[in-house]
Amino acid sequence: MSVLQENLTARDRSHRIAPRHFVLSARLLPILMLAQFFTAGLSLFQNAAFWEWHAAIGALVAIPILALFISTLLVRSVRALRWWAGCLALLYVLQIVYVVAGQSTGSGLLQAMHPFNGALLLATALVIIAKIERSHQA
Repeated sequence: MSVLQENLTARDRSHRIAPRHFVLSARLLPILMLAQFFTAGLSLFQNAAFWEWHAAIGALVAIPILALFISTLLVRSVRALRWWAGCLALLYVLQIVYVVAGQSTGSGLLQAMHPFNGALLLATALVIIAKIERSHQA
């Protein structure tokens, strides 16, 4: 079997393991998360107007997270990732809670948890990608 045939076979098999929308959502999430870190840095060190971009991208992050979580509930081939997708959803909710609660109470500690939680979100998204890639290679 040629390398091209092996790649085509692996691609065909990978589609059965995880649907394309699942793989796309998983791959998009770290890109959006890195954009979050970048816009937060720009907001602090360049121009405070970038906070609006940070908030907008933060809202967009919900789309792939919801797609991943709902897929693990509905698609049998990705149910093994339900725990990780659930962690993503929980961390996303906490991300919002830390900001809202921190601002309303004036708690710097709660607001300081926001970037730490963002790092946990990114790490969890990378774990999901690694698990998808590993299952596609098997």
